[in-house]
Amino acid sequence: MKVTEELLQKADQIQNFSDGIIMPDGDYRLIEENGHLQTMMALLPYPEKEIWKMIPENDSALFWMIERTGCVLTDYNSTVGMAMTPEQKEVFDALVKHGIISPEYFDITKQRQKMREQAK
Repeated sequence: MKVTEELLQKADQIQNFSDGIIMPDGDYRLIEENGHLQTMMALLPYPEKEIWKMIPENDSALFWMIERTGCVLTDYNSTVGMAMTPEQKEVFDALVKHGIISPEYFDITKQRQKMREQAK
């Protein structure tokens, strides 16, 4: 869904509106029953069993999925992602401005770079 001013005004009427993912194009998807990890796994063109085989054992599955999908994960008290696209930044800023999520942003770009270097 596209985050609009009208939607942000109604966000308090939507249960767990803060729990979502911001796609690279700025589309905002609410987390349903499966959580952030399974929501991102559904974005990849592979069965979940195959995705688990792709994730290195010494890596964080959540961080690996963030890197693989380019998504930013939102929650009421923190947001995690890599360097945001301009579209993601716009949605993030709007969610913060309306008090839906905290301005706390954990950019894992450097952490992911270290993981790639260790894998070599």
